[in-house]
Amino acid sequence: MADFNTHIFGAATVVSLGAACATKLFDLSMPEGVALMIAGTVGGVLPDIDLRKSEPSKALFSILGLLAGLIWLFANLQNLTGLELWLGTVLVYLLVRFPLGFMFHKLTTHRGAMHSLIAAIMFSVVTCAIAWQHVQTSALQSWLLGASVFVGVLTHLVLDELYSVDFTGVRIRRSFGSALKPLDTQQLPASCFIIFITLVAWFWCPPYEDALQQMNQRYLEWRPALIPTWL
Repeated sequence: MADFNTHIFGAATVVSLGAACATKLFDLSMPEGVALMIAGTVGGVLPDIDLRKSEPSKALFSILGLLAGLIWLFANLQNLTGLELWLGTVLVYLLVRFPLGFMFHKLTTHRGAMHSLIAAIMFSVVTCAIAWQHVQTSALQSWLLGASVFVGVLTHLVLDELYSVDFTGVRIRRSFGSALKPLDTQQLPASCFIIFITLVAWFWCPPYEDALQQMNQRYLEWRPALIPTWL
């Protein structure tokens, strides 16, 4: 299994190429291009959220707790005092950060359902839905962000499989095939839950027709945009 730094570097390397090409092809702004690279790099470590003591897992549930606390705070802003709002926000954060994280790790195993192609699709679709619904990005940018996350996750899975092969001794470790799989048949409940989340998130995504229309409007000729004149 590749380590954390390898996943970061590998995802950043692959996604930066895709982000640069997308920026040139679709005439994206610099912040849009940078967002694609950041999203893909984050995607490169997302599968390891099922590793109980990993940094991505801790960061994910901390962010989820913070978001849940802020949503609760603004939903009750007009009804409670400042002290009550602060106490409630802290309580919501702690409930999500620790009990929810504990339950998640009880239901998942490393290189289980999170290390699969269906999980990569879930991360991609959820990213697209969040970008469209809460960040207010365009339909094209929302789908591009989802695609960047998918590429980042896929890079993670490929690196894990490559590190399962001992090229010096020309042998395959037992972990080979446990990362790059369509879904985890050993954890069918978790896999079914991932499919459920993907289907629900799909309905919150922007219409792909709008993204295709925006893509056609902004598309530039690929050869002068991507290939230097000296080639």
